[in-house]
Amino acid sequence: MKPDIAAQASSGRRRHRWCLVFPFVWQGGLAPVVNDVAYRPFGLPFAMAWQMAGIVLTSAVIAWVFRRDRQTGVEDEEEAFLRATADSSQP
Repeated sequence: MKPDIAAQASSGRRRHRWCLVFPFVWQGGLAPVVNDVAYRPFGLPFAMAWQMAGIVLTSAVIAWVFRRDRQTGVEDEEEAFLRATADSSQP
């Protein structure tokens, strides 16, 4: 990997990707907490409504991270990486 690509990768422009941890905490970490809730929104068990809300939340978080990746120039970085690796793999 060339130094300029490595510098871009470690520049801290990817901190927004830590938001992708939130859906895992939502679904896995909080499941025991919501498992015993007796409230029934829309006539559904609360745990089922919680899971459906998690699907919507996860989709929104992934869309936001994808948009932030484009704003920070990750596509340009990937293109530069592909060019650099293609040049080094040819004899």
